[in-house]
Amino acid sequence: MDGNQEQNAIQAEHEQPYDYLLPEDRIADRPCYPFHDAKMLVVARQKQEFHDSQFSILPELLGEKDVLVLNNTRVVKARLFGSLKSSGAPCEFLLTEDLGQARFQAMGKPLRKMKPGVLLEFGDGLSAEVVQRVGDYFVELQFHSEHSNDVYNLGVMPIPPYIRDGRGDIRDERDYQTPYARFEGSVAAPTAGLHFTNDLLSALRRNGVKIVEVTLHVGPASFLSVWEDANEEKKVESAVRKSIFVPPGSEKGYLPIETAQELLSLKENGNRIVAVGTTVVRLLETAFSLPTEFQSGEFSTQLFIKPGYKFSFVDAMITNFHQPRSSHLLLVEAFLGRSLLGSAYHLALENDYRFLSYGDGMFIE
Repeated sequence: MDGNQEQNAIQAEHEQPYDYLLPEDRIADRPCYPFHDAKMLVVARQKQEFHDSQFSILPELLGEKDVLVLNNTRVVKARLFGSLKSSGAPCEFLLTEDLGQARFQAMGKPLRKMKPGVLLEFGDGLSAEVVQRVGDYFVELQFHSEHSNDVYNLGVMPIPPYIRDGRGDIRDERDYQTPYARFEGSVAAPTAGLHFTNDLLSALRRNGVKIVEVTLHVGPASFLSVWEDANEEKKVESAVRKSIFVPPGSEKGYLPIETAQELLSLKENGNRIVAVGTTVVRLLETAFSLPTEFQSGEFSTQLFIKPGYKFSFVDAMITNFHQPRSSHLLLVEAFLGRSLLGSAYHLALENDYRFLSYGDGMFIE
């Protein structure tokens, strides 16, 4: 870790967070068609009960007192494949932040070769130069182009690297985008929303469910492990194992003041706030961290939700089955509790649920 990560790292001296082994054949390579026919594990926290279902029957579980909050961010074609000009060796990048004037921060590999001054080629006359390394995972690139759009035009959908080595195709341009995606800015999809279709949303509205949209642009947290065992000596036995948590970083959001006021009023009137995805949870818990106040407009959140966090606004959530040691899994553990989370993932593995971005999901109430 670099100095900033060390400063932000949080040493947890409590029970090790939930971890599990995910067989490779349980990772979904393509989504279920139609999307709303994906399996859904319903988890009742208070009753500690589980029920196998599917997303198409969600209107039977939600009603007039429910507020479904969606993330309307849109995924950009942020993955680029190219080569080093000097040797022709292949390289690839995930463009994580547009810095303006065709300059980007990116995750790249092979990272060890990304030194300042290295020249890169991407085809169709597009080239770039490595400006500097940024921390442990990122580089800054200056493209030889007048517009950022020229860069995105050569990109592909940034599906996660565990799906077909991250090489998105024409089907992913449809599948890796929610039906309500509007505002470009994400380098990963808010995957809980991939289960929704226009038909499902219409059925929810007919059942009286209030649907509200917010925006949080998804950053590269999906591609990073956020905790590691701090006891390198495996022979050391301790009643308390230690972990190092590395916060997943900042993400930019937008919450119109009218939407914030509406959500606060609905919450105060006893409506149940149902967040679709961990990104919505993160935005709402940031914006409504105080009982009667809120943030609105454009803002960034660095909120790191991990076991021990006390939720202030979200009552229920819809989420996928996440990668081991990811920030998303830590958030779900904070919401559900370690024991119930372990039981839910065990049931999902035993009952042929599909995992990760294109997989099945959970409704936690």
